[in-house]
Amino acid sequence: MENLKKYIGEINDFPKEGIVFKDINPIYKEPKIWNQLMLPLQNLISSTKPDYIAGIESRGFISASALAFKLDIGFIPIRKPNKLPGEVIGLNYKLEYGEDRLEIQKNSFKQKSKIILIDDLLATGGTAGTAGNLIREAGGKLIGYAFLVELTELNGRKNLDSNLIIESIIKY
Repeated sequence: MENLKKYIGEINDFPKEGIVFKDINPIYKEPKIWNQLMLPLQNLISSTKPDYIAGIESRGFISASALAFKLDIGFIPIRKPNKLPGEVIGLNYKLEYGEDRLEIQKNSFKQKSKIILIDDLLATGGTAGTAGNLIREAGGKLIGYAFLVELTELNGRKNLDSNLIIESIIKY
């Protein structure tokens, strides 16, 4: 998948000084390239057979919801605070550039449902780890994580459960 790196832009000092943002938006404008990036995730989901695919707001929604639709699997949105109606479960966490919170609706899925979590980027693992904990707290059985891009030098995998599937398509 190294050939796909040429479609990923780099924006310096975004969202904060010192951060080099990996912009995957150019891939979405090229359906054949996007399909090439999504195929390994589609194969992973087909082989693991989750009951649901969870996506983290906002860029994680793009891939997770597209795969859920294509594979006829339920989609669970994990969102920033005050975006979901009804009763929610939430967890606060630290980012490499601040703090944030993720929330999930109570009763989003049946207890012990198998769930795979998809996001666009694995950096320090804080967001994905928190989303995984949220799934568990809501009664789900997290079976793994999948990412479009991984920044390996930040060692985000160390902050995720190593007993689960951890897959990334493009590594930097």
